Amino acid sequence: MSTPATARWEPTPRWERRYREVRDAAATIFAEKTYAGASTRDIAERLGIRQASLYYYFPSKEAALAAICEHGVKDFIANVRRITAEQAPAAEKLRAAIANHLAPLRTHPDGDYVCVFLRHRQELPDGPRQAVADLARTYQDLIERLFRGGIATGEFRPDLDPKLATLAFLGLCNSVITSRGIPRSSTVDAMIAEYAGILIGGVVTRVSAAASRRPRSIRKRP
Repeated sequence: MSTPATARWEPTPRWERRYREVRDAAATIFAEKTYAGASTRDIAERLGIRQASLYYYFPSKEAALAAICEHGVKDFIANVRRITAEQAPAAEKLRAAIANHLAPLRTHPDGDYVCVFLRHRQELPDGPRQAVADLARTYQDLIERLFRGGIATGEFRPDLDPKLATLAFLGLCNSVITSRGIPRSSTVDAMIAEYAGILIGGVVTRVSAAASRRPRSIRKRP
């Protein structure tokens, strides 16, 4: 005799909206208090709900951290894939990659997602930590590919070490995100321009240096 199939639960639009609100609050709390210093009670208080209600969205604090870290890097990867596929000068691709990396600073709590990813992904349990590490490695490989492409086309210095250039890119851009803000005397656009000048100026050949100073927009996704 056959048994009835178990009904599969499908999230409703209301549940998905509330899930994002809970995840946003968790990202901000973890960024403010650190992952170790924050509790699920802190998240619940920020949302004005009972602590037990959080488990309707995340079974544990670790699950919330994993969701935040994954969300914090997936858009980076998708955007850099698009940037590297564009038919554009290597310097413009590099400028666009810098703009993509610093874009979360424009909107709260987007910057907190990336901040938590950078600061706390090593605190995840083994399985989720490996999954998030794979995403981080994918992003790093895409940035390295961008530098290798510029070397191959002769736009970047032939003696440039793409691995070290990638580490410089990540170190420079990550530093401002982990500080959770920009200097009051600056703006996101000003920092993008300054960081682009630092990185592009250090990697381009003399022939392409002049052209790199004339920004050309890379097509954005509709």
